[in-house]
Amino acid sequence: MKRIAVSLVVSAVAVLGGAGIANAAGYPTSDFGGSISGGRTGGTLTWYNRAVGVSGFVRDDATAGSTTVIFEFRQASTLFDVQTRTASDDQKTFGWTEPGPSGGFSKVDIYLSRNGSKDLVASVPRKA
Repeated sequence: MKRIAVSLVVSAVAVLGGAGIANAAGYPTSDFGGSISGGRTGGTLTWYNRAVGVSGFVRDDATAGSTTVIFEFRQASTLFDVQTRTASDDQKTFGWTEPGPSGGFSKVDIYLSRNGSKDLVASVPRKA
């Protein structure tokens, strides 16, 4: 009897877990990446109904200073939020979900900054 109960629980977890993966995989994604002298970034944006999932890395080469990736979340021409992630002489990974306005974000502008510069490396429009 215990073996049957354990089998049923394991089967239910497998079915529910599979459904969760299928649902997450249903959202459109956009890859991004770019580099400047001394640093680089790359990753993926996941376009949810209102929010945007951000995952990736920022890398700073082993020279003086640090590299910052800057994310500007926009709906049309309105800037809603800015998030930054910084690495100094190494590589940092990041991941978070940025809550959005009604209707969602229309694009994310991505910049790299090093020693006072701010260079646009990607302007990623929303995927439907």
